[in-house]
Parts: sequence; structure tokens; C-alpha cells
Amino acid sequence: MASKAKVFIVTHEHKADHKVYFVDHEHQQMNQQIISPGVLVKHENQADLKVFIVTSEHKATIKILRKNFPK
Repeated sequence: MASKAKVFIVTHEHKADHKVYFVDHEHQQMNQQIISPGVLVKHENQADLKVFIVTSEHKATIKILRKNFPK
């Protein structure tokens, strides 16, 4: 079994490895396997991946359902 990705949400877009957009339907997901399954970490230096949440779908490199986003 592969280990879970350690994910940190950054506050500045330029610090992110990936930009994430939340979709409403399963079939809209794209590249979700990069961070799911995963776990949110409290500190940036603990993270394998840093993500920034975007409000425009066209800016996203990862599209994921909220329920599949790491907790």
C-alpha cells in the first residue's frame, strides 16, 4: 500500500506545488490521485505537497471533490 501524501495549504499561490479547485461531481475530478488519499499537516516543513485553493477552474492542476480532499 502506498503511503498517504502529506498536504499543506499555503496562503500564497506562488508557494504551491499544485493549485486545487473543488468540483461538484465525481466525473469532473482530475489528478485527484496526487493528494488523495492524503492527510493535512499543520506545518509547511512536514508536507510532501503544498497546495493553494483557487476559485477558477481553469487555474487548477488538481480538481477534487471536497469529500476526497485530505483531512
